[in-house]
Amino acid sequence: MSPIHPRLLEDCHVLGQLELCSVLLHRNSSVPWFILVPDVAAELIELHQLDPEARRRLDAELDLVAKFTTARFDVAKLNVAAIGNIVPQLHVHIIGRRPDDPCWPGVVWGRLPAGPAWPDATLVALADELAALGMRRWRG
Repeated sequence: MSPIHPRLLEDCHVLGQLELCSVLLHRNSSVPWFILVPDVAAELIELHQLDPEARRRLDAELDLVAKFTTARFDVAKLNVAAIGNIVPQLHVHIIGRRPDDPCWPGVVWGRLPAGPAWPDATLVALADELAALGMRRWRG
């Protein structure tokens, strides 16, 4: 696993590792907000900089986490983006949205109010469920 930008580590739980990406979960449980961080050279900041095989793998892992998020959290919409305006390290957000979330219908970036933390039992359950889909659990 490549080093993860300190801001991502501050804002997220590291759940595990897929073939290409580290799987992170935003600490605020108001919305299911996963972040995939490709395990590639830290200087890559844009999707188009990935070689074709890494891009194919990222797309497959995005699909896996997106389908998981939709099914697990019964979301109405997914927001998927690689904006990286604050954290330059290449990473992709997958955010499950529902009409009852605190930012609906607007964006969550910079607008998500402080919210509850994920309970430890839920973090373990989510990691277990993702592990059943092929994620290696983070041991740290």
